[in-house]
Amino acid sequence: MSLLEAVAWQRVVVLALMLALGNPAWAAGPWRAVARVASSEDRALLERVRGQSSDLPVVLEAEAGAAMDSSPDGAWREAERIALRQAARAVLWFTREGAELRVSVAAPRTGHLFVRAARVEGAPETLTWSVGAEALALTVRSALRAVEAGEPLGEVVAPPPPPPGVAAPPPLPPAAPAPGAEAQADGAFLQVGLHAALDGYHPGGQQGLSVGVGWTGRVLRLRAQVLASLPVHLRDAYTDLRLAQGAALVWADVPFVKAGAWEGTVGLGAGVAGFWRHTEALAPEVEPAPSRFVAAFVVGPAVRVAWRWGPALALEAALSGEVLLGRPRLGYAVDGGFVLREDGASVRPRLGVGMVIFP
Repeated sequence: MSLLEAVAWQRVVVLALMLALGNPAWAAGPWRAVARVASSEDRALLERVRGQSSDLPVVLEAEAGAAMDSSPDGAWREAERIALRQAARAVLWFTREGAELRVSVAAPRTGHLFVRAARVEGAPETLTWSVGAEALALTVRSALRAVEAGEPLGEVVAPPPPPPGVAAPPPLPPAAPAPGAEAQADGAFLQVGLHAALDGYHPGGQQGLSVGVGWTGRVLRLRAQVLASLPVHLRDAYTDLRLAQGAALVWADVPFVKAGAWEGTVGLGAGVAGFWRHTEALAPEVEPAPSRFVAAFVVGPAVRVAWRWGPALALEAALSGEVLLGRPRLGYAVDGGFVLREDGASVRPRLGVGMVIFP
């Protein structure tokens, strides 16, 4: 070999080494990318991507599974799990929405997500489908080249993980509770509202005002309540009887369901109901009895549903069933006997609505 030939071969070798060292695709070894395959069309698209990316130092593997968008934590979190499991630098997947086909390429190491869409119609391998599929495959090739160069395309959707050996920053302390938040767990309250009950004395029942005070804890609600009803007139051909009612009750409730600002409780109450009657005669042969106050014992369950409107206010609805022991029986004394007029209900349902105020 002549001197000139030796110099020429030396230059060729040097130039080849310079190209090899200066080209990242030759200097670095192959790296891994994973494609989530959820349908036969995804498999056909992956083959197109492999064909367009065959000159890149990337090992493009398929992982069969459900569509990425169906992951409970979202597609990005699923891509992070795949990259960690497969030691992959990129994860890609396809999403079909009508005639539009979208490809997403995630680079979890840098937190980048690249998304492109194209109109891909027809069945796989048809002419119209192939045109769109090739366009998407070229797009994926550009994204993989960017990942290879260390400059991923797309938007930053998550901070990259800390490099090995660097400790992650300590978690932030829990946020301080908002003003009034403690009242949701413990504290006194005032209750004001309206109530209505079917008492068996009047066809329209009784209606009136309810007020109360109480204390709410984490597992127990205590309440003292006073009910006052509007008086009603019970008229017939002989008398006009004016009946007024009220009650004083204490309740103990426990929550059985809680969802956000909503809370349901169930409890038991007991107390005293009062009946005051005044009779006016409408016929000369009737002698009215003197006005009288009668007390009866009350006990029964209640179900309440409350909606927390703010730190200091809640709206509440309650349904209770009251059992009365010792209620008055209204009637006439005729020839030494008693003629019943109204007996009242021994069990009366009551509905209440109102506001609960947390001072």
